[in-house]
Amino acid sequence: MSELSKEEILAQLNLTEEQGKALLEAAAQNPMEALALLQTFNPDPASLQDLMTQFMTNPQIFIDLAKSMGFTQERIDHFKAMLGQ
Repeated sequence: MSELSKEEILAQLNLTEEQGKALLEAAAQNPMEALALLQTFNPDPASLQDLMTQFMTNPQIFIDLAKSMGFTQERIDHFKAMLGQ
């Protein structure tokens, strides 16, 4: 698994697991929509910036997060394709 756990990511953004799942579902459809949704959750700007940096340098975090939240293999494969993995 990547450097961050599901719990760490959710805590860093002050999100519930349900909000995290909604965010991943939105990202699978439209990344810009996911960013707009994330903004409605009012994350701490510094935490959000730190997390975005980690996601950009290690896209595997998206895959690991999806797996830890119970997404199907089909959805995980979709994430991989979106990330070029």
